[in-house]
Amino acid sequence: MHWDHVGEPRDFPQSTFVVGNGALNLLNGTSSALRGGHSFFERDLLPEGRTIELSDPDRSASAEVSNTTPTPGKINFAQPWRRHNSLPQVLDLFNDGSLLVVNAPGHLPGHVNVLATVSDHHQVYLGGDACHDRRLLTGEKEIGEWQDAHGHTCCIHADPKAAEETIARIAQLEKDGVEVIFAHDVEWENDPANKSRFFGA
Repeated sequence: MHWDHVGEPRDFPQSTFVVGNGALNLLNGTSSALRGGHSFFERDLLPEGRTIELSDPDRSASAEVSNTTPTPGKINFAQPWRRHNSLPQVLDLFNDGSLLVVNAPGHLPGHVNVLATVSDHHQVYLGGDACHDRRLLTGEKEIGEWQDAHGHTCCIHADPKAAEETIARIAQLEKDGVEVIFAHDVEWENDPANKSRFFGA
C-alpha cells in the first residue's frame, strides 16, 4: 500500500490486484493501526471490481478444511490459510507448493510476503517491508520508534511485536538456506552477482 512499492496501478487497466486482509481499510481510512507521516494512502489507489482482498488468516486458520481436492496449477485465492513448516499461515497459490503467499504481520495490516520455489534446490523469500535493515535479522539492531510532535510513539511498523516475530521467522528461513530478499535490501542490490537478476536486465 505504501507509495514506494505500488507504482501506478492505473497503468495496468486489465490487471487484477491482490492484497492482504485489512489492506483495503488502509485505503478507505478506517484502519487505526498506524501513526506517523508514512501512514497516508491514496483512497482510489486500487480499482473496485479488480481488487481481491485475501481472507483473514486468523479466522480461516480455524475454519473447516474443505473435502474437495485442490487442483494443482489452478490459482485458488479462497482456500484457507495453513501452516507450512515454520510458517504458521500461508496460501499455496497454485496448490503445488511452488508459490506460497505468507501472512507477514507487523508492518501494515494485510502485509504479505512470498516464498517461491525457483528450482529443485533453490527457494526465494520476498520479504517486502518486513525488515528494512538486515541487522534486524542478526539482532544487531532493534526496530526503531520515535515520538511525534504530539508525544505519541510512532514506528514504521503498525505492530512492532508482530513485526519482531515475523523477522524471527524470516531469519530462520535464511539459516535454513532460503534466499531472502527485502524490498529495501541495499546489501542484496549492491552485490555484483545480483546485477543481472533485476527485471529487464
